[in-house]
Amino acid sequence: MQRFAPLTDDRLWTKGATRPLPGREFVLYWMQVVQRAHDNFALNFAIERADELGLPVLVYQELRHDYPWASDRFHTFVLEGVVDLQRDFAARGIQYACHLVTGDTEAAPPLIALANRAAMVVTDWFPTFVVPRRTKELRASADCPVVAVDSSTVIPAKRLDKAFSGARHIRPVLMKDLDDWLLPPENPEPAKRGPIDLPFEVTRPSDETIASLVASCAIDHDVAPAVGWRGGTTAARKRLKWWTKNGLPNYLERNDPNLDVTSKMSPWLHFGHVSPHEVLLAAKKAGPQEAWEKFLDETLTWRELAFNLCTHNAKHRTTAAIPEWAQKELADHEGDPRTIYSSSQLEYASTGDELWNACQRTYLRDGWMPNYLRMLWGKSVIGWTRDAATALRILEHLNNKYSLDGRDPNSYGGVLWCFGKFDRPFYRRPIFGTVRYMSLKAAKTKFDTAKFINSTT
Repeated sequence: MQRFAPLTDDRLWTKGATRPLPGREFVLYWMQVVQRAHDNFALNFAIERADELGLPVLVYQELRHDYPWASDRFHTFVLEGVVDLQRDFAARGIQYACHLVTGDTEAAPPLIALANRAAMVVTDWFPTFVVPRRTKELRASADCPVVAVDSSTVIPAKRLDKAFSGARHIRPVLMKDLDDWLLPPENPEPAKRGPIDLPFEVTRPSDETIASLVASCAIDHDVAPAVGWRGGTTAARKRLKWWTKNGLPNYLERNDPNLDVTSKMSPWLHFGHVSPHEVLLAAKKAGPQEAWEKFLDETLTWRELAFNLCTHNAKHRTTAAIPEWAQKELADHEGDPRTIYSSSQLEYASTGDELWNACQRTYLRDGWMPNYLRMLWGKSVIGWTRDAATALRILEHLNNKYSLDGRDPNSYGGVLWCFGKFDRPFYRRPIFGTVRYMSLKAAKTKFDTAKFINSTT
């Protein structure tokens, strides 16, 4: 018998009443961050509740203009995903409606009106960015229960009822019952189907219309779509298939940015175009064993450690999330001599170090950077700013404005690691104290830095 990853109560995040209201028209799935029509626990839960009530499911997604760092880059990636969602939901007989909020003098988004026709609203659980606030706002405004469902993690985040201080502490907890969780999620078919009348005009993007739709929105048009990337499940699976055959066998060489051996799945994972289950199972099947085990550690242990951080620490956007020893070390060395660059010099890759500038150019142009370079990139900014709070604010801005996988728990886990989070004290250095230091100059001994720099110009 086929085993599936279970949809358990510890994937549900609720507040107040959870009993569906009688006499309503449908169960509403408000899709926020898990933008896929498959392997989606929130969608599965909505289908289960709808079948119990004899109602259809309506999937509603709105792309607004007013989220932080909204730009052509992210709007384009999302709308490319919508092209796939239109096809994939139609194939499953589930009504899906995308609403593009351009920012013109238009009526308020129809989410509340739809919620007030629904027996229940199911949405995506996500511990950072605008998602917790918007879910809270809907709970305060809607007259029906609102249930958030965790489709972002392999081991439900709710099962980890405390914050873990490092990978070595969370790793055995995640691995303990991994075989019971790392299974393909089920994809049930709904018993009842629409159509459902909608009070707005559905946005139906195509490859030919995405650019004009994006241009119509009141967003940052100076951040162009990322070079070499396309949003959506189809593109994610194409990359995954290529990587498991060509990149994974050489994954142990992933710290060389001149080699295309990292999965590059993080943008699609962030937008939910592909599930972590699918990515990990594909890598497990492909092997080889040593590469698979290292990829598992990166994609399960470190990713879910970051979700754990954002779940249990409401101050994960601040230096309060840095360990006390690291806060003290960085504060004690604030008076150390250093080169100071302005936020503008950093943003537009105008420092005196060509390797760092090349790293930043990958963000400006490509919207993505290999993990080893991100560590060098982040550590360097700490050394070029007056204090940790300033450095953290700049790194958050640059990462979230340009990186396709920014605004994510992994973003905060990775950036805070540069300040000593999840790490231990090392040998004392100027500026950093005992916080781990990484040298841009030493990178020359690890890979061909000149080749990488040339590839970014």
